[in-house]
Amino acid sequence: MKVLVAMDEFNGIISSYQANRYVEEAVASQIEKADIVQVPLFNGRHELMDSVFLWQSGTKYRMTTHDADMQEVEAVYGITDSGMTVIEGNLFLKGQKPINERTSYGLGEVIVDALENDATHIVISLGGIGSFDGGAGMLQALGAKFYDDEAQEIDLRQGSHKLKYIRKIDISGLHPNLNNVRFQLMSDFDSKIYGKNSEIMQTYEAYGVTREKAAEIDNLIWYLSEMFKSELRLVLGPVQRGGAGGGIAAVLNALYNAEIMTSHELVDQITHLDALIEQADLIIFGEGINEADQI
Repeated sequence: MKVLVAMDEFNGIISSYQANRYVEEAVASQIEKADIVQVPLFNGRHELMDSVFLWQSGTKYRMTTHDADMQEVEAVYGITDSGMTVIEGNLFLKGQKPINERTSYGLGEVIVDALENDATHIVISLGGIGSFDGGAGMLQALGAKFYDDEAQEIDLRQGSHKLKYIRKIDISGLHPNLNNVRFQLMSDFDSKIYGKNSEIMQTYEAYGVTREKAAEIDNLIWYLSEMFKSELRLVLGPVQRGGAGGGIAAVLNALYNAEIMTSHELVDQITHLDALIEQADLIIFGEGINEADQI
């Protein structure tokens, strides 16, 4: 009897892997000849790296990078033996500063380190990160330069409030290896890079900011998208789920044709879950709990 166990995490209580193990032990104790396959699940906010490395072997790399407040932190990313680089942004790109003073610079630093380790297929989980700068800080770390109306370079490590000063964007210095990378970005949250359906306008209450402050940030990211349009002839607005990571998804999609995927699509790509479902005689699946639920 083929049994498929695919339990989601119970956030803050047990991981997907732990939930799977509990169920696997229970099934094995009751069904003597059960052929049990367990698939660790993950979503756009949690458990990407741990779940992938339960399914595939590889190497984890540790490095010093910066969080969304530009404080030094340790980041861990992994490269599987099949060549997939896994970066889970929420593990290091957090912040405590006012939201318009946070930056995605640290993510760019991690990508550069992965490129130096010959990464050619990079998967990034964008859920739960703490920056809303349209990916400008990330691009600066990757080698892009931004200039004001006096041709002075703007430091986007200071956050989205600096976006309004941009008059010129120079991407000629972007890391050359980026052109050889297949990017896959994971987000389960449907948002656009700006407008009423942007990530910040849908989530501002969770960050403890007012609607007015969220609208200010949204307008700054809109302005950045207008600069992309005029300077680089790239349109960011229509990208589906492009608001993920505060706009990082739309930027990488426009520059490098990054795929923006749901967690289910990525789970199936890695584990062939849909095929396992077809083969199974019994499927045990658990939704876990939502982050908002209280015990």
